[in-house]
Amino acid sequence: MHARTALLITLLLGGALTACAGTDTGSTAERPKNAATAREEAAPVAKPKPKKVGKYDQTWTTPYSDTACGAFLNEMNEHERWVTAADMLVGARKTDGGTSLPADSEVSRFQADVGTACKGSAVIKITEVGAAVYTLDSSYQP
Repeated sequence: MHARTALLITLLLGGALTACAGTDTGSTAERPKNAATAREEAAPVAKPKPKKVGKYDQTWTTPYSDTACGAFLNEMNEHERWVTAADMLVGARKTDGGTSLPADSEVSRFQADVGTACKGSAVIKITEVGAAVYTLDSSYQP
């Protein structure tokens, strides 16, 4: 059932967005570097020790409404994708009267379904995909 729903979302979103997709033809020519810039790039930078991140702590700094599927699939790390899925699922469930946190397994399943649907288009926003997955699969509702 979930695979069929994800496939349907993928087909619908992929077809709709293929017609809307554009290409960037802007120039990305590299500018010459001055001596100060070259020294800054060559100097080693001490990396701060990573802080321990909690289970629901999001480290992705871009708002979800500005995050496209391409970033969800290729730029976010596993923890960021999981927290994104948890945030979207909790938010959607609250609109339907849900008050409790979903089980980790349900968040992981939602993350997988969003990821599968995102494979149809790299440019659609993850919030739109999350809303579609939640709406089409009633098992996510409280």
